[in-house]
Amino acid sequence: MDRSKAHLDRPRLPIKVILPKQGKERKQNGGGSKPEPFCQVDEAFRERLGNQISALRRAIAPVAERIGGAPIRARLHARALAKSHRPETLFSRDTCPIVGAGALGEIFLKATPRGLDQLNELVRYGSSQRLVKELSTIDAVEPITPSLRLSGQSARNVLRASPRRGDGFATRVRLFDFGQQQQQDRLLSEFHRVSDRPGIVVRRGGYSESAFVFHVNCQSVEDVEALSKTVGIRSISPMPLLRIVRPMELNRSRFPSDLPSPDHILADAPVVVVVDTGVSDEIGQLESWVVGRESYVPPQYRNSDHGTSVAGLITWGDRLNPKIPSIDSSPCAIFDLQVLPNTDPAMGETDSVSESEFLEALETALRHHANEYKVWNLSLGTDSVCSLEEFSPLAVELDNLQERYRVSFVISAGNYSSVPLLDFPRNGPDIGRGRITSPADSVLGIAVGSLSHVDFKKNGPKEHDPSPFSRHGAGPNHIIKPDLVHYGGSCSLDKSQRAGIRSISGTGTAENLGTSFACPLVSRTLAQIYHRIIPTPSPVLARALLTHHARDPRTAGRIPDGEENYFGFGLPAKTPYCLECTPHSATLVFEDALRPGYFLEWDDFPYPPSLSRNGKYFGEIAMTVAFSPSRGARWGAEYCETHISAHMGVYFGQKSRKTGKVTRRFKGLVPPEHKNSGILYESAQVESLRKWAPVRTYYGHLGPNGHRGQQWRLMVRLLTRHGIEARETFRPQPFALIVTISDPTSSVAVYDETSRAIRNRFQVQNLTVRPSIRVRGRDMP
Repeated sequence: MDRSKAHLDRPRLPIKVILPKQGKERKQNGGGSKPEPFCQVDEAFRERLGNQISALRRAIAPVAERIGGAPIRARLHARALAKSHRPETLFSRDTCPIVGAGALGEIFLKATPRGLDQLNELVRYGSSQRLVKELSTIDAVEPITPSLRLSGQSARNVLRASPRRGDGFATRVRLFDFGQQQQQDRLLSEFHRVSDRPGIVVRRGGYSESAFVFHVNCQSVEDVEALSKTVGIRSISPMPLLRIVRPMELNRSRFPSDLPSPDHILADAPVVVVVDTGVSDEIGQLESWVVGRESYVPPQYRNSDHGTSVAGLITWGDRLNPKIPSIDSSPCAIFDLQVLPNTDPAMGETDSVSESEFLEALETALRHHANEYKVWNLSLGTDSVCSLEEFSPLAVELDNLQERYRVSFVISAGNYSSVPLLDFPRNGPDIGRGRITSPADSVLGIAVGSLSHVDFKKNGPKEHDPSPFSRHGAGPNHIIKPDLVHYGGSCSLDKSQRAGIRSISGTGTAENLGTSFACPLVSRTLAQIYHRIIPTPSPVLARALLTHHARDPRTAGRIPDGEENYFGFGLPAKTPYCLECTPHSATLVFEDALRPGYFLEWDDFPYPPSLSRNGKYFGEIAMTVAFSPSRGARWGAEYCETHISAHMGVYFGQKSRKTGKVTRRFKGLVPPEHKNSGILYESAQVESLRKWAPVRTYYGHLGPNGHRGQQWRLMVRLLTRHGIEARETFRPQPFALIVTISDPTSSVAVYDETSRAIRNRFQVQNLTVRPSIRVRGRDMP
């Protein structure tokens, strides 16, 4: 039986929402081990480090006295990357305070002559256990050089790679952030003093005031060199341009006669904002699904081919691709936001849009429409491959916009175009050259990779494997990217054979390839989640629901460890399946907030009686936790400053062999997935890598033999760094946690038993969901 028809024949089993403020808030215990040095801190070590500091003092003294301090950097020992090893006694307000971080193991300090003198004193003569431990974490203390600001490039190459704007070349300049207003003002004044020369024009563009990122036009190599010598500048790079994949339009066909029109249901359909090249207004049936338009592109540069294909997939993706059953079939309307100009000379005059110009247009549109439209499809990108060590300025700004306007951006992961394309599994050089491009590294954005919907017997992917053009993660700090995948067409590795996903093209339809066309299929599902839930869910809850039900398209199971960088958390489930339970599973939603220094627990957590036999527990448990972390762009790879971890398991009695006394212990039975083990030392894995991600999934299968335990416990914990918990502006961290308990044998009435037990234990309500809307096709007028 067709799954959609089967759904109509059974009652909907609603997800249960556990109302907030019912978990017990408990103080986290402190602690720590004895400080053990990472290396021998002997006289030679102290002399070497002291000499570096003395040289730095001589180099920075003139400018530091003029502007109140100069940035320098310290490189840390490879095993000293964890938060607990941070040398915060050595680098303090009395010496050279830490003001930022870059790559893992790289921290930036604010240096003054007096502070360097104090630091030198501690380095040469400090003897406390803690100080010796902190000294052992330092490999070197170094100046910020012009080469470092230019990322090792020459000023000439930076200028050559920068796009033309007016009579100059557009660069992106980022300043250090000293964190204190008075000191930062002096650093800004120094930057404006240096840039006050005839060839340089500075404007903020679309970057937020707190980012200290600027659009800077330079006319000569000398202009770039002058900037590279400016003490407060952290980086200078070519200004990125926003790009799309030029539609291939394969296997063109006539416009179908049975595509549905909105008729009376348009006002009750969700809307996706198509942030793109524009949507054609010359296709009558597509026009009927457009609820509004706005353009930031002059008429002579308009070419709506790409945006029309994206819009067609949002509106009719399932109808145009009937052989791909995983495409959501619920109706979805579009808002046309035209921000990208034509780049194809064959289609007329061409132009480009820079990162800063794009951000300006996007925020203007958000101010007008964010309250009404929650899902914004960004099937676009740049040529900038994302670093593992730092989040791109574009991603940071998109995060700020999403949080400010409470919307979700769905972003294509980027396309790799050089032949041969990327095989799967991916090995060797493909790992580095196929990485995602900015802004797919957005923490709050949902990056989408592409799957192949066909099976190439030779020289190409198998069905459901990543498309050979689809870029992969991980993102900066090893966060999982892409977040999700969908079908965006496929081809052989040499591009000689191509099979696209079908959408609207001109007055007919055509097939196209690219992550641009997988992206809207996720956008339409996310829009359904926002629309169907009453009241409108928070972006965090919407993302958690979208992620929680994603699965491996090859097996319908969990994504295996090691493959998350290609599949993310998987292929999202269609609505209504991601918004309901089955008779053999129960899904619970928790939305609450955590204070630093405390954890929340739901002790004696109800577990279905039928999944307990002879003192053992059985079944499967899946959890997803999502939150919008506090963020600090100046911290590089440590951009995310808060993290929430979830734990679910049982208490058991442990008997001492010596005394015979039984002690109550807790054992977690639902471990985190995709822990990325083996990348660095364990201390770095725990503190610096995926632990600080905005979405984590957990999965536990209790096995055929079950697991012994006395009672269940659910707990969530908040971790912070950079001392943000001490700021007056810091507020409790909101989060969404989803827990599903299920019977893998589909023989136990888990839903009914869990519902009864939860009602007896907590205040609970159903997740309120609108009924689904069905539309029928009709002939074109």
